[in-house]
Amino acid sequence: MSPRGRSALAWGAVSVLLVGVLAQGAVLLGLGIGASVAAVAAVAVAAGVVVAAVTYVTEPRFERKGRA
Repeated sequence: MSPRGRSALAWGAVSVLLVGVLAQGAVLLGLGIGASVAAVAAVAVAAGVVVAAVTYVTEPRFERKGRA
């Protein structure tokens, strides 16, 4: 796998974990989000796929401009 692909997968994994942590934090703080575990998992996976895809597409552009 290319470094670009590994980077995109890593950022996707980070976003999946972040959504899970934020949902758990909301439950612990008693904010009453009222979402099931399956709903949170679905949103987390969707966010991970979107972040991985955007990272994969935009990373070469940032590298060309010297911002990576």
